[in-house]
Amino acid sequence: MRVAVAITGPDADAARDIQMADGHDVQQDPQAGACDLVVVDEWTPETAPVVQDARRRGVPVTVLAEMILDRAGGPVVGITGTAGKTSTARALSDLLESARVPHAISRTARSSNAWPDHSLAEGTTEGTVLIAELTSTHLCHMRRVHPDVAVITLIRPDHVELHGSLAAYRATKRRIVGEQDSSDAVVLPADDPETLECVGPVAAATWWFGEADPGWLGAFTGNDTMVLRDGHGEIRVAAPLPPGPGRRALAAAAAAALALGVDRTLVARGVPRVQPVAHRLAPHKHARDVTIVDDSMAATPLKAMEGIAAVAAPGAGAPVIIVGGDDCLGGVAVHRAPEEEQILERAVRAARSAAGLLVTFGPAAARVRAYCTPDLECADIHAALAVGISSAPPGGVVLIAPMFPMRPDERMAVAQAAD
Repeated sequence: MRVAVAITGPDADAARDIQMADGHDVQQDPQAGACDLVVVDEWTPETAPVVQDARRRGVPVTVLAEMILDRAGGPVVGITGTAGKTSTARALSDLLESARVPHAISRTARSSNAWPDHSLAEGTTEGTVLIAELTSTHLCHMRRVHPDVAVITLIRPDHVELHGSLAAYRATKRRIVGEQDSSDAVVLPADDPETLECVGPVAAATWWFGEADPGWLGAFTGNDTMVLRDGHGEIRVAAPLPPGPGRRALAAAAAAALALGVDRTLVARGVPRVQPVAHRLAPHKHARDVTIVDDSMAATPLKAMEGIAAVAAPGAGAPVIIVGGDDCLGGVAVHRAPEEEQILERAVRAARSAAGLLVTFGPAAARVRAYCTPDLECADIHAALAVGISSAPPGGVVLIAPMFPMRPDERMAVAQAAD
């Protein structure tokens, strides 16, 4: 088989190594000559010319994640959704670590996400659970999608520009359950009708999570309480739970652990041990007696709204909110579909309503300005952080919830400002 690898960065070497180990003839340029398979990376849109050209010629397209999952030595947990994927994956890893269940998860993917990358390319030992965060641009390029446990956090309009239409985006998300059967398991949000309607009927055994307990199998949260229920009974865990989206991610992860067959008492023991994830509503104390809440991975309006709701709690002082970032990703304008524009407008208005001081930065500041008037507009994240921190009162909060993509160095600037 002649394989063309259209990947830049460290994962390119992993993809070549895997294919060369299989005895394939690997070439660099998919369009330089005839090939039987094209390997792209997870940053490649479904609408990219290299993908469209391959599909026109009847050449299959795959992605490094699929190559890694094909070599898994044990059960695979695939986690997808419009938001909450990374937090759910990391929480599941912490729960399995506490229960002493052998597992593997990416430790080197950027921004602490759990995309299958070169750190997992050597495969795992027999019986090891492999945890894989699968975004829409993994799923759309995978020829076969069949996790033993599929987790869907939620589905909302997002990344339409990467797939060509909202229907294509939703169809991509549904792929994670499309090949499952009754021997598999799926974890779904019990209290989210929009997601359940999008997913449709499933063949796998269903486990549930949410904030209301319908009495079904799964994990359900209340005020610092989590109910864990499997086929043998239930247990109630009384422990401080993270706010907002972190709480839902923890419940989804706990339900996934139960679906894997981990005893509910072991899951309960691990719930208080789950650690916060970098750049996802991570609080840091600043020397000025200001709390910086780093939610810089909230690169979509939906994620930002969740963070704003979690920080702007009743009775709390109005926070400084910093939004902005890049209006394009890989040269493609983001959040431009009508459905996404509606969510963006709601998110901007929510930020304006909640903020004592609203600060914007970067090229996306103009998009924010279309829906409200910010208090300050800065050229970059460094200036926005400086003015936001200096303007916050003692004991105040500065929330970075960009709504638009930020570069890794910009997220690092947030962490450095906190330090």
